[in-house]
Amino acid sequence: MSKKKATDRIKLEMEFEMHSSVGILYNYISTATGLQSWFADNVNVHNNNYDFSWEDGTANTATLVKNVSNKHVSFHWQDAAQDENFEFHIVQDELTGDVELLVIDYCDAGEEETTRMLWESQVDALRALIGA
Repeated sequence: MSKKKATDRIKLEMEFEMHSSVGILYNYISTATGLQSWFADNVNVHNNNYDFSWEDGTANTATLVKNVSNKHVSFHWQDAAQDENFEFHIVQDELTGDVELLVIDYCDAGEEETTRMLWESQVDALRALIGA
């Protein structure tokens, strides 16, 4: 797959309310075991590279770009434009203690709704795992 130009892509930011502690949520977005339980069917890590594969035969490798404990994890797909990282941010309201998962991803123009629906499905699987 060739690298896409950033101008061909749309940045999506999606917020999901999570009924979870920050620590539990962080474990699911930052570890191979956690990601394998809801995001991909198989996840293997070597150095800072995460190999993701799915039952439909698709596979991709992402490099861990940033990992801030209990706050933020950022990955870069090998075949993505240089400035396109997919990211997970844990946001906790200081007043109420409510926890949200902010997902940042990119998609081709015209695929925004499909991408949002895919993430909603993935996050629903995550919520089911953590009882949120």
